[in-house]
Amino acid sequence: MKPFLPLAVLAASLPLFAGCASSGYQKAGKTSTSLQATAHGIDHALVPLDNVVAALSDLVNNPQPDITPQFKKYSTAVNKLESLADDVRDHATGMRAQGAAYFKNWDLELAKIQNEDIHSRSLDRKNTVAAQFERVRVSYARTTTEFTPFMSDLKDIRTALATDLTAGGLTSIKGLSTRANEKVLPLRESLIGLSTDFRSLGVALSTATPTQ
Repeated sequence: MKPFLPLAVLAASLPLFAGCASSGYQKAGKTSTSLQATAHGIDHALVPLDNVVAALSDLVNNPQPDITPQFKKYSTAVNKLESLADDVRDHATGMRAQGAAYFKNWDLELAKIQNEDIHSRSLDRKNTVAAQFERVRVSYARTTTEFTPFMSDLKDIRTALATDLTAGGLTSIKGLSTRANEKVLPLRESLIGLSTDFRSLGVALSTATPTQ
């Protein structure tokens, strides 16, 4: 399956790292706004994650005389989560290249600074932002690693039940359902951490004066 991570809006914030040096602060400001909006979107992406687990739990633990509507609700929830994952993947593929281009440009501008003290301070600042960017990348990769088998299990459950939508079929996937419920809490925590990392990088690149 395609690697993911619910948070779609996520890397939409990343066509940020490019452009001429003269407008660098303007691009940083736009990037900051996008990153913080992305963090907000990640927060809201927790809803479809909760919905799919709730639909699965209801289907397995509270089956109605006709379980078809419950299965359709679960299947729809899986589709929505997978669609979100695909959106995130599409936006995030350029993250590393865009970041490299951004910092390459910063290095070029650093080379033009002749005052040693100013050069040193700018270099320290670049290294700080680069470290934050790396934390976002690592956080994204870690959350994707957690999400991929989770999503795979959800789709396997859907495939199994689409073939065997019976009481016996529900019994056969109870173990997978339990495992999905066990995974969802740490996955939520990873998403919250990812949101925090995006927001922190957005603040770091903001042209706004911090409020006291």
